[in-house]
Amino acid sequence: MTTPRRPAVIEAGGVFLPAEVCHPLWLVLRQHLAGHRADGGQVRPEVAAALDALRAAGLNHLTAASPNGRPARTSADIGAGSTRALVTTEELGGRLGVTGRHIRRLAAQHGLTAAARGLWHPDDAAYLARLRKDS
Repeated sequence: MTTPRRPAVIEAGGVFLPAEVCHPLWLVLRQHLAGHRADGGQVRPEVAAALDALRAAGLNHLTAASPNGRPARTSADIGAGSTRALVTTEELGGRLGVTGRHIRRLAAQHGLTAAARGLWHPDDAAYLARLRKDS
């Protein structure tokens, strides 16, 4: 009988999480903290840093996982419709009906940062769109 794999190991003040759970956990925590911030709460810097690490590990796993068993994706692994392009600030502003400055302000309020100057991850763009629609 094999022993089940432990999803997390706590050792000497730290936690190890398998890469495949990082992104789903980050999505849940991001939504929870958005509600916390909406109620006037603040996130401690060490918690924000941990969330950044969780997000980075999750995104790295999503982009590094290969369906054919290779250690990282190559252009041969990625089909024409499978890539998720970054969303420009202008495109996101058009979706939301606001300026780029307002998008950056809204993102900062909810702990989101741009993937690069003027570019947003599709998950973050969808989250900002939901926030705007709900308000």
